[in-house]
Amino acid sequence: MSSFEESLKKLQTDYVDLFLIHWPNPVAFRDNWEEANAETWRAFEELYEAGKIKAIGVSNFLPHHLDTLAKTAKVMPMVNQIFLAPGELQPEVVDYAKKHDMILEAYSPLGTGKIFDVPEMQEIAKAHDKSIAQVSLRWSLQHGFLPLPKSVTPSRIKENTELFDFELSEEEMKQIDQLDGVVGKAKDPDTAQF
Repeated sequence: MSSFEESLKKLQTDYVDLFLIHWPNPVAFRDNWEEANAETWRAFEELYEAGKIKAIGVSNFLPHHLDTLAKTAKVMPMVNQIFLAPGELQPEVVDYAKKHDMILEAYSPLGTGKIFDVPEMQEIAKAHDKSIAQVSLRWSLQHGFLPLPKSVTPSRIKENTELFDFELSEEEMKQIDQLDGVVGKAKDPDTAQF
């Protein structure tokens, strides 16, 4: 029995909150990514309809990947987990998700740590008596993204929850939006070599 089959068997007794297709066009399936995604999605739909999964979604999917998936899907993705961080807004993906009532989960919302060296972020954080991480996470929330920060430090985990006692101004939001490329860019799933 394969590890995938073992995982599915385990689901017969367990309940999972979310399953994601992580990458729409990996090198291993580059010649038949549409079929691979459709088959995987069919399995997700069966688990969802059986009540074994609370939500199903995708990660790193661009609009053309989602349109292709929609050709065979009975249930559209509820979530698209993508790289969203100050200066990396992926507007086409965000617009698509909003039009299709898809939650956008922002992975690496702190730009893999690069955001802490940005002077504009330091100024905004100081103005609100907040950390740069808090400003970045608040920026995500105000855009309607669900930020997924990573930390194992209890004090930082607590700090990451303290986002609801301040709001960024429209001007501050625009300033953060325009930090183009400061924290990196999302990889193109159709050309990335993994």
